[in-house]
Amino acid sequence: MKYTKIIALFIVSMFFFFGAANAQTPAQPVSIDVLKAREALLKETTNLNKLKIKLANLTAEVPKIEAEMNKANEQSIKSAQESKKLADKMSENSGDDKAAKRASSAAKSSYKDARKAQKLTDKLNSTKKKMVDLEADIEKSKAKIAQMDGQLKFTEQSN
Repeated sequence: MKYTKIIALFIVSMFFFFGAANAQTPAQPVSIDVLKAREALLKETTNLNKLKIKLANLTAEVPKIEAEMNKANEQSIKSAQESKKLADKMSENSGDDKAAKRASSAAKSSYKDARKAQKLTDKLNSTKKKMVDLEADIEKSKAKIAQMDGQLKFTEQSN
């Protein structure tokens, strides 16, 4: 029983001794250059995440624009057919003012629908171009992050 108390006291004293010895060693200071490199890396990573979010938003927007564009194209086709039908009726009855007004109205409607479809097509093309540009920016950012990470590791190893 005496020996177990002595051994326990010895073990506890060893813990205190090694604990005190470890507490006396100062922590390794980190150089300002390393901290600045970490900050720049963090900023670039944040920028990369923002680019990825923009790309995800544009990717989600494309099907909506395509659906609107298809609907507008169908409406444009319908209104063009209606305009042609009314124009043919007007040419058969060249003196009919009512038919002329209907044909004119249908032509305006057809023009408006075609213009709407064209705007949506342009919007879709613009969105796809933005997506391609963002993908290129993301790749550049990834390469820059990889380079900065390599430099940071080298700097940390040399310090």
